[in-house]
Amino acid sequence: MNIISSNVTQQNTVVIDGNRIQQPQQAEKQPLELKAGSTIQGSVVSITDSEGGKTANINIGDNVISARLQDGMGLREGQTLNFSVRSNGPGGVTITPLYENTSADQSTLKALTAAGIEINNDTINMVKTMMEASLPINKDALLEMNKNLTMHPNASISTMVEMKSLNIPINDNNLVQFESYKNYEHQVTSAMESIMEDLPNAYSELMSAGNETGAMNLFGSVLKLFGGEEQLQQGETQALAAEGGADALAVAESEVFAEETTAKVPGQGPIVISEEALNGAADSREAQTQGPAGAGAEEAGAAGAGDDAGKAQGRTGAAKAEILSEKFTDNLRNLGISEETIRNYSDALRENAAAQIRGGDPQVSARLETAQKALLKELANSFEQSDISNPAEKAIWKNIFSNNDYTKLLKDNMSSQWLLKPLDVEKKENIDNLYQRLNNQVKGLTDAINQNVGAESKLGQTATNLQNNLDFMNQLNQMFQYVQLPLQMTGQNVHGDLYVYRNKHKKMSEDGSVSAALHLDMENLGPVDVYVKMMDTKVTTNFYVADEGVIDLINDNIHILNERLEKRGYSMNVTMKLHDEIDGQDAAVDEMLGVMKTPILSTTSFDARA
Repeated sequence: MNIISSNVTQQNTVVIDGNRIQQPQQAEKQPLELKAGSTIQGSVVSITDSEGGKTANINIGDNVISARLQDGMGLREGQTLNFSVRSNGPGGVTITPLYENTSADQSTLKALTAAGIEINNDTINMVKTMMEASLPINKDALLEMNKNLTMHPNASISTMVEMKSLNIPINDNNLVQFESYKNYEHQVTSAMESIMEDLPNAYSELMSAGNETGAMNLFGSVLKLFGGEEQLQQGETQALAAEGGADALAVAESEVFAEETTAKVPGQGPIVISEEALNGAADSREAQTQGPAGAGAEEAGAAGAGDDAGKAQGRTGAAKAEILSEKFTDNLRNLGISEETIRNYSDALRENAAAQIRGGDPQVSARLETAQKALLKELANSFEQSDISNPAEKAIWKNIFSNNDYTKLLKDNMSSQWLLKPLDVEKKENIDNLYQRLNNQVKGLTDAINQNVGAESKLGQTATNLQNNLDFMNQLNQMFQYVQLPLQMTGQNVHGDLYVYRNKHKKMSEDGSVSAALHLDMENLGPVDVYVKMMDTKVTTNFYVADEGVIDLINDNIHILNERLEKRGYSMNVTMKLHDEIDGQDAAVDEMLGVMKTPILSTTSFDARA
């Protein structure tokens, strides 16, 4: 056995693929035992360029060896490689890197050689992963992927290959967002809620730090974004729709299911959702949200909450808290806000609090939103005309912005503008308007936060991530029929994902059926996945839920969904299963990105659970 210790002489050398290397002299360490046929593991510490070529320092056990590399032999810092000891003798030892973990074959090596790409663990793994994804491995394809590998050294090769196979552009932002979607950390509702909570805190921190100008500019920008004329008109439209009651709902339903339903994400191409898929997905969603509660769609969130008496008590307490403080109303009057606007908002708050005790009233909620928008509109106009350099005016605005009543007004208004009501989902214009509004407001909000709070702040990072998420969703919608559904239900905000299969990505059945996957994250019911498959007038629906109690709840109310579909000429077969019977956490995202390999539905008909 040949022993190479750390203090070997100049004559003791190691040869890698015919290249002689020299063991650097160091302090006394444990000797490195090498014998022919053995395998050793080493990490590349550094790579330097010299006149004789590239030299790699490789850490093997307690020893660091310095190796001159052959041309085309690409090692990178941080790589951990296995080496095979080929031979040993008086002149040194020959070791060769192993690519055993990548199962390299001759076609892989030939492809890399033909493309002029150096052969190493990463490039071999790249080719292997591309082949597994059925991507071409010609010269151009390999060069392009290798370029991505070089530009994004910290990114997963499998992630880049998946993105390429899905035609998603590979860049820094998309890599981050793609990983977020795969890890189920993509919900826009989470970022929205964080921004709503952190904005008042950011204002207070700026004021505490003595940056009153930054604080005023921040909340002034927010007022402009959420108190504009467009938002006021939207609130009035919602109120009129709510006042219309059942007739308005009937008209909306008759308009929803046109030949094609389009929900355009901001700025770019639309999501085109087929009539059958949206019908089935929407109705399945309503069976989940409206049916189990036995009343309005928003009641589903409260269906499994437990003690109704405790809820009523909490609502009574909330009703008392809805009364505006005298200090707040006095400051509103000092700004010139009209008595009518103040009175309408105060009355709407009281009316809504009373309605909540009875379980909520959509018409009352719509009137409250209109009153909120009217008040914010007048506040925005007043701020625009104010002279913040005037100590008296500045003091009034400081009192307004720091008041809890204003904080509630701002949060409630942002929530109403950024979240959909369950019935809003049925009308394509509502989703279209939501994402146009989100795109414009988040861009403006991000700019204001970056200028006054800082892009590196927690609030700045959250806003930037939300903007990047919206931009990424734009790109997804060039390839997929997918949209996130941020929903506002009674007592909770709910995240939803809707994905509709289509031929372009080989997700539509050859029998002509149309399928969709809907995912909901609900506080009381837990995660709910709904697969809908439609063939002519036959609807097959699979519910995947968290526990048996939710299955019982849906089963007790599934007749509501059946009745709705029968009125439209459809017949339905249903099955309900627990989430532990399938992999993944978000069926819509899993199916869209192809992470889950199990089929979504069999063609078998299912009966409601017996």
